[in-house]
Amino acid sequence: MNEFEVVTVINRPVEDVFAAVRDVAKSPLWTPGLLEVQRTSEDPLEVGGTMVHVGTFLGRRYESPTTCTTLIENKQLTTTTTGGPFFLEVDQRLEPDGAGTKLTVHCKGESRGFFKFAEPLVVRMTQRQFDTGGSNLKALLEDHAL
Repeated sequence: MNEFEVVTVINRPVEDVFAAVRDVAKSPLWTPGLLEVQRTSEDPLEVGGTMVHVGTFLGRRYESPTTCTTLIENKQLTTTTTGGPFFLEVDQRLEPDGAGTKLTVHCKGESRGFFKFAEPLVVRMTQRQFDTGGSNLKALLEDHAL
């Protein structure tokens, strides 16, 4: 099992950052390689809510069914894949940081199929995507574009 953590401090209130990460359909706006998130359950996202992440990685298209496993308003949102080329648990924790928000994203994952052969590369690239995603989300929220 591979794990890494990405911390991003965003100069917006916790409520604004949580609203952005909870609206998973907008995730492709800041997440490299993610083409769309298809909600397969009702809005707003709650524990047990489902979706399918569609994207490209290492030149291959993937679809990963995902379930929301933890949701604590303005504090934590955790999703876990239930299929697809990766097992991936993404735990997003939010806490006040002065007038802004500290967003800590802890990822735990393992590749399957084709991606298993390139797992060290997959881990490095996935961490880079989450780093970039955090920076993109910060810019969008601080520019009030979300």
